Amino acid sequence: MDALEADDLLQLLSSRQARRLRVIENLLRGRRTVSTLFWGQRYRLLYLLDLGKALTRGGLDGPAQALVDRQLATWEAEEQPQLRLTPAGVAAQHAAQPFVPQTAVLWPQLDINAARKRLLLGVQVVSEYQHQTKRYYPLATDLATRQLVRRWFYQSDRQQLGTALQATLTRSLARLPERVATVTVAGFTGYQQPGLTNQQLAVRWQTTAWQVYLMHIEAVVTIAQAAQVATDPLSGLLGPLWTVPVTKSAQATLAAVQAGGTLDQIARQRRIKPSTVREHLLEAAIMLPEAAFPYERLLPATTQRTLLALLPAAIDDWTYTDLAPAVQAKIDFFTFRLLAIWQDKRGDSHGKSNG
Repeated sequence: MDALEADDLLQLLSSRQARRLRVIENLLRGRRTVSTLFWGQRYRLLYLLDLGKALTRGGLDGPAQALVDRQLATWEAEEQPQLRLTPAGVAAQHAAQPFVPQTAVLWPQLDINAARKRLLLGVQVVSEYQHQTKRYYPLATDLATRQLVRRWFYQSDRQQLGTALQATLTRSLARLPERVATVTVAGFTGYQQPGLTNQQLAVRWQTTAWQVYLMHIEAVVTIAQAAQVATDPLSGLLGPLWTVPVTKSAQATLAAVQAGGTLDQIARQRRIKPSTVREHLLEAAIMLPEAAFPYERLLPATTQRTLLALLPAAIDDWTYTDLAPAVQAKIDFFTFRLLAIWQDKRGDSHGKSNG
């Protein structure tokens, strides 16, 4: 991952919604707490998950302060630092014309880091083989990636692999904006072509290395989509990297609920805390499509009506501790948060305050 500059962080902020800097940081670092995932959903930034594992805690503080110093954003007093764009920040955001990924909703469903490493090495190996190169320096990567690419290469029809790979890459790249396709190809390493780094591409295209990185991810995801078809030459290399964007433990908890178990029963059966059961379900509700989660079973209509009558229209303004003690005694925080997730996914009047 390339470091985010102030102009990159600018694109992740809003004038209508104060955004917690630590949430954005935790998304990038892959910290999957329910709070991080929930606010990632509210900010429409869940696609950032795991994209910056090398980012250190506080790694966004410098870019954030730079935006404040340039009067493009302001700090808002809270228990966690929050940023809101100023009118000047909104104008700068619009003027920048940043790259906006179109496949972002799919990013949490793919192991992007592994897919990118496999694709880059696979392209290099096939390119060198096509030109009968006997000696070359393979891209530096981890042992597992080298072994997987080697196995894929030798299990493929090597006489046809070059032509088939070129055809599938051409089809996938044709679905992308010309600039994204050009940047992606320039980053490939092959016969007599050293791939350009993100920094080099950023200079050439007068953008930031982070923007180039996002373009590469867009291309990798698009190529991996095609690899979901068994006849695609990259199927064995990229196909297995598609996954359900929920931990296996949370999947097991959700399956138990869908089978009819109560939360307390599931906690006993799975030998986990009731609070862990609730965390699993909130994670699943956030990360899965609305239709894949049993909201109606866990949120009776009477409970929904009671809460909605007491809460503000904007979900960002919902605060559990603002509810009367008598209400809190009947309705726990899990129910409160689950309703917020569902209202957001339904996109009704309670879910339109972000932007």
